[in-house]
Amino acid sequence: MALRKENFHDDDEQQGANTMKRSRITIDISPELRRRIKIAASQRDVSISEYLGRILEENVPEEVIIKQRQRKLLTRETLEHVYAVHEQIMEHTNRRVFEDSTELIHQMREERSQELDQL
Repeated sequence: MALRKENFHDDDEQQGANTMKRSRITIDISPELRRRIKIAASQRDVSISEYLGRILEENVPEEVIIKQRQRKLLTRETLEHVYAVHEQIMEHTNRRVFEDSTELIHQMREERSQELDQL
């Protein structure tokens, strides 16, 4: 059975499309980091490009996630609500700043130690 180029036409188009979708990024790194990347890629039996591509795919958020984060930005209404709640708390506590919780814990331990000493 003879193989003809027509039989592989779809594969050629697919490879061309994949090549066109890719972009090149150039970064400056130290020789030591390049050596470590090369070793890590070699240990996984992949090219440096494929190794770094996998790392970037795993760590760079997709556009949808970025847009969701942008939607969660602090709005003026939310900030005004936070200030209103803060003001209510300050009025309720006679404008006293909350005590340091570590100091409260220390005092409570002292009181409990004194109670246990009396037993």
